[in-house]
Amino acid sequence: MSWHAVDALDDAVDATRRFLFPFGLVRWTKIALLVLFMGSGGASTNASVPAVSDSSVRPSSPVEPGSVGTGGGGIGSGSGVSGQILHALDSELMALVALGIVLLVVAVSVVSLSLRLVFYDALQTNEVRVVGPFLSRLRQALGLFVFTAAVGVAAAAPIALAVAVAVVADAPTGWSVIDSVAAAIASSSTGAIVALGLVGAGLVAVAVLALRFTYEFVVPTMVVEEVGVIGGWRRFLSTLRADPTEFLIYLVVHLVVSIGLSVVVGAATVLGFAFVATVGGLVLLLVAALLGGLGALVGTSAGAAALAIVTIAGIGGLLVLVLPVLVATRSYRIIYEVSTLGGVDPGLTLLHPDLDPGTDGSERSAAADATDR
Repeated sequence: MSWHAVDALDDAVDATRRFLFPFGLVRWTKIALLVLFMGSGGASTNASVPAVSDSSVRPSSPVEPGSVGTGGGGIGSGSGVSGQILHALDSELMALVALGIVLLVVAVSVVSLSLRLVFYDALQTNEVRVVGPFLSRLRQALGLFVFTAAVGVAAAAPIALAVAVAVVADAPTGWSVIDSVAAAIASSSTGAIVALGLVGAGLVAVAVLALRFTYEFVVPTMVVEEVGVIGGWRRFLSTLRADPTEFLIYLVVHLVVSIGLSVVVGAATVLGFAFVATVGGLVLLLVAALLGGLGALVGTSAGAAALAIVTIAGIGGLLVLVLPVLVATRSYRIIYEVSTLGGVDPGLTLLHPDLDPGTDGSERSAAADATDR
């Protein structure tokens, strides 16, 4: 019996070749931009703003009853009021900074998720466009961020609860309800703690699997069906229920594929770094010889400037050497995922007919005619 997850291995190689070649500088630049900045997951923004307690505002020195009045006698009272104002301003400033950080994280996450949707849009149309699809996919990206953030919080909740119980059991908070609950859990039998640990581990595993399926199958479903994340999950669940064995096989094959791609990227990075380090070292040695010694590289402004220029050029050179490998490997990974999904459920085929190896010439012509009409 043939499994679609296995058949998709070769199909993805052919589709990736068709997607990336023949080489075009503009097309590759856009794909590289998407590969570098598109997101693979939602960011969880758990920011806490420290509050100022009453004990943090130190009272002023005792003042005689008659000394507090108008004029210069109210120094003690004035310093206490100004201290409270400064603490209030500090709290407001910290709150604004924390809010700004949260909003920045949300904005960056939504932008990166929208770029991921743009990549799938390119696979569907075989045209790498950025601005138009990016703007049209922002609403889907926002819903995807909210969904993944909620799932991420649910996955982290058991771990956070275990840490909180351990901390509160050692250092009570002073709140009777919280302290009693933490003490009761901490004093539970070993079997009960193990059972709670297994339940928590199960919840984490389910959440992680849900996030994987969201980004590997639900996101392309959202593009094919032009729906939000909830609609994408409803559509994908019907496929998952119809043949869950296919997706179990997929998880195993995908693990092997991921390991292989990681080895390729790692080897390319090591080789690229070795080449850049060798060239950069030779250049620095030449500069040092011209300046009068190795000490001149850090002891003179010219040497420091040369060191900075070589470092920046080396980082840029390493990126240029490794980026094509990243483009090829990440494109292959995503195309493998959507090829598997399209093989299991032809109604969710995402690849453009010119990219899909399973589409022959007549089918491509018919699809092109249908598109033109």
